Amino acid sequence: PSRSILFNIDQKADVISKTQIDALVAVFFKVFDEMRGYYGKQGHVAQFERDLDTRGVYQAFKDAYQKIAGKPWEKGREQHLLEGNNIARAYAQATGEDVEFAKGIIDKYRQQHHLSIEDFADQVKEYLDHQPANFRLNFFVDEVGQFIAENVKLMTNLQTIAESLATKCKGRAWVIVTSQSDMENILGQMNRQQTNDFSKIQARFANKILLTSSNVAEVIQK
Repeated sequence: PSRSILFNIDQKADVISKTQIDALVAVFFKVFDEMRGYYGKQGHVAQFERDLDTRGVYQAFKDAYQKIAGKPWEKGREQHLLEGNNIARAYAQATGEDVEFAKGIIDKYRQQHHLSIEDFADQVKEYLDHQPANFRLNFFVDEVGQFIAENVKLMTNLQTIAESLATKCKGRAWVIVTSQSDMENILGQMNRQQTNDFSKIQARFANKILLTSSNVAEVIQK
C-alpha cells in the first residue's frame, strides 16, 4: 500500500520566496498538510487543525463551527482573520475550554509557528506509524532543477530533507525529483565549488532514471 503526492514545486511555492531559508521545506509541509486535508496555504492554521486532530476533537470543532458560523470550516479557515469570534466559540465548545482562553487562538499559533526539516520528518514518521506496516509515502517533485537553480542553500535543504526522511522513516518515505536538463551538462557548466555541492546532492538520490521525451508522456499517463 502506498500514497503518492505529485506536485510542481514552483507552482506550489506561490506564496513562498526562494530567498527564505525554509523555502523548500515550506513547500513539502504545504503539500503534506493538503494531502491530509489541512489548510496548507497557512502553516499555522494547518498546525492548529493538526493539534485538534491529535486530540481527537477536530471533527467536533468543525461541526461546532458549522453551527455557529453557518458555513463549513473549509470556507471559514480561508477568512480566519475575520472569523476570530466564531473560531473561539467553536474551539471552546469542542474542547471544553473557556471562550476567553480561546480568543485569538489562531494568532497564538501564528506567533509560535516555525518550520524545520526535523519537524517535517517527525510528522511524516507519525503519519506512517498510523498506516499499515509496509505502507510507503512518495513525494514526486517536478521541476526541482529549475527551482533550485544555483542556490546552494536550497540544494543543501533538499539533501537534508532526503536524508532526514531516510533516517527517521527507515525507507518508508521516498523523494523522487525530476530535472529537465542532463546532469552531466549541468556539472560541466559549473565552477568547482558548485560541482562539489551538486555531487553531494546526487549521492543522496541513488537511483537515476533517464527519461527521453517519449518516456515522459508514458510516465505522465501511467
